[in-house]
Amino acid sequence: MQFLLYCLCGGIGVSTDYAVFYIAVTSGTWYQAANGMGYLAGTLMSFFLNRIFTFGMRDKILQRLVLFLLIALIGFSASAALLWALVQVMNLDARIAKLISLPMVVVLQFSLNRKITFNPAGNNANVTTGLHEKNKL
Repeated sequence: MQFLLYCLCGGIGVSTDYAVFYIAVTSGTWYQAANGMGYLAGTLMSFFLNRIFTFGMRDKILQRLVLFLLIALIGFSASAALLWALVQVMNLDARIAKLISLPMVVVLQFSLNRKITFNPAGNNANVTTGLHEKNKL
């Protein structure tokens, strides 16, 4: 259930990411610069939605944002590498390559954010479910 909520909230972030990317690439921006612009916009949208709706976290906002952005940097690096391979090596259109890379990056970032950024126990080494105590049935 939590992964589905993450995908729903993240879907809004991914849509934001792709919309900014698509507009930038279509208007002539280099695909990697467009990727950075879209990724930042989508990441910020995703953080604020997931913080509340997926993980039920309302504390340590700045600390969680910093962790989320650091994890997003890992995701962005993976995204940039995948885009490079798909565009430069496989000669795919950047807009198609971005769509192909998104699911892989979503799974990577969900896993890391669940264990690190939104760990309800506050102990990054001991995550049981990733759900906030008040949300357990």
